[in-house]
Amino acid sequence: MRYGRGTGEDDAPVEALADSVGAPPNYIDTFADTQNEPAALAIDAGVSDLKVLYQNGKVALPVSLTIQTSTGLHRGVHMSRLVHAATSHSSPEIVSWLRMICKEVNKSQPGSSVACSFELPYADQFIPVSIRTSRSGAVRYRFTAKGMTACPCSKKMVGVGHMQRAEIVMILGGDAQLDMLKLVDKMEECFSAVPTEKMKRIDEAKKILEAQEHGRFAEDLVRECVRRFPNADYIRARCFESIHAHDAVATWSRKPGWLPEF
Repeated sequence: MRYGRGTGEDDAPVEALADSVGAPPNYIDTFADTQNEPAALAIDAGVSDLKVLYQNGKVALPVSLTIQTSTGLHRGVHMSRLVHAATSHSSPEIVSWLRMICKEVNKSQPGSSVACSFELPYADQFIPVSIRTSRSGAVRYRFTAKGMTACPCSKKMVGVGHMQRAEIVMILGGDAQLDMLKLVDKMEECFSAVPTEKMKRIDEAKKILEAQEHGRFAEDLVRECVRRFPNADYIRARCFESIHAHDAVATWSRKPGWLPEF
């Protein structure tokens, strides 16, 4: 249930709405269907940034959805049906839920695909995740893990590596639900160290020493991630430099030169 919109009063009758815009009573054509008017070119269209709550029986997770389908040889997509599909189903697995949405849309508007994005609670962090699929097609995942690096070059020269925040973006495919928490575990192993929100001074000192013992360039982050995920499609590392105004980036793609769509 949602709160805060409206007063709970009944909707105004059609006659009152018509009067408010200066139209004669019963002017509103409830049978109008401009979306089904003919068109010469089929395109994909739909809704983006549709925010809903995904519920699996244990937690409610805010999710942003993009749902698209083909117009066929019609003028437009019935977007209200996409919204209805997104808010009418539930499943204990998020991929199954996304496919239920596509199945519902396909009943009247075949050719749908859906993408969702959310922040996965993990330890004391929140990991950005995106998932894209269709009714029965492959599933594509995008994960963004947060960490930190210590520079091995400055460590070798002066005994201490300058440190910075870093992130790894990985895109991979699959046919079923992944164990996302275990996957993030393995991604975090790639960094010099990982951030922790609440630490005592001694814990901060240990964190610095841990990072210094595992100095890594952005290039090293990518190599470490490829080693742990040989089936990945695309990996990108970015170090938010602490002694430069620019950042360091490194990428790897299964298909050289390929860039991901999402």
